[in-house]
Amino acid sequence: MQSQKPSRPLGVTIIAILALLAGIPVTILGLGLIALSALFVGFLGPTGGVLAGLGAIFGGIILVLGLIWVATGFGFLNGKGWAWTLGMVANILLIVFAITLTASGSYGSITGIIIPGLLVYYLTRTRVKAFFGKASWSPTATFTPPPSFSTPSFNTPSLGTTTSTSFGSKISPTGTSTPAPTLAHFCTHCGATISPGSTKCAACGANL
Repeated sequence: MQSQKPSRPLGVTIIAILALLAGIPVTILGLGLIALSALFVGFLGPTGGVLAGLGAIFGGIILVLGLIWVATGFGFLNGKGWAWTLGMVANILLIVFAITLTASGSYGSITGIIIPGLLVYYLTRTRVKAFFGKASWSPTATFTPPPSFSTPSFNTPSLGTTTSTSFGSKISPTGTSTPAPTLAHFCTHCGATISPGSTKCAACGANL
């Protein structure tokens, strides 16, 4: 069966929206810092030039991070493979950074391990990876057959055989009924054959 791409999982949609909500303000903040650093030169002279340079560098870093978040959000919405890779790398780096802080005695960083760890676990699920083109997806439809009802079977008599009915007659292959043979009666006194319907033996005259 040919691999198909599943529909976008709900968790991927939620992650994409959160990435956009975080990336847009950060992008605006980075642009604001770059614009503000340009004003330092006019108001503070040579000292302002140094502050302007530092502000531009810091603002540029924030701007890049914000753009990465925005791009990741759109990539998640559209199931782009590079967005999945970027999300995995970012969360693994966050886990490593949180482990480093925890090892140095900052136990509040444990949360920084759990949340990225859950995201890494979720992104490695087969259906999620298949949405980003990182795994094959072959959904199988489960079909439950309707309950079967048994129907009475009728045996068709074959040629050369007869079928008995409940009325004591037989149906011949031609479809006509023939009466069943009548059993002979014998006199209990002399043993002579008695005609059907007789009340007296014709041989010995005994009453039947």
